[in-house]
Amino acid sequence: ASIYGVLDMAGNVWEWVNDWYDETYYSKSVSLNPTGPVSGKYRVLRGGAWNYDDGLARVSYRYWLGPAYLHNYFGFRCAASP
Repeated sequence: ASIYGVLDMAGNVWEWVNDWYDETYYSKSVSLNPTGPVSGKYRVLRGGAWNYDDGLARVSYRYWLGPAYLHNYFGFRCAASP
């Protein structure tokens, strides 16, 4: 459980997020809730997956792939803003 009481947020499947990948983006972005680049070639995945090393099962680790790439250990999480 996270400090917010949320369960199983990492380690199930890599989760596609809305951000485009840019290797240097975080070094030049705002520090509070950066929105990510407006375009790019690759999309970001987070959270690790059941078939990867446990050290990658954390939301702070960013993985990246082309958005058309499919596999059974990639998924997404539905979320809504309040």
